[in-house]
Amino acid sequence: MSKTIKIVNYIEFTGEMVLFETLPEEEKETAEKILELIMRQAGYIKADNKKNAGHLLS
Repeated sequence: MSKTIKIVNYIEFTGEMVLFETLPEEEKETAEKILELIMRQAGYIKADNKKNAGHLLS
């Protein structure tokens, strides 16, 4: 039996936890850029799609 995993992202914004999807588009873009910089420092690379992700993992 296969289960689907659902990931819900929150971000701390002005001291309050906010559902990422509810941020205005400009703030989402800024938050994504910051997250990518942090993840890159930890050795992770963002893949645009699953096909690229497989390549990055090999």
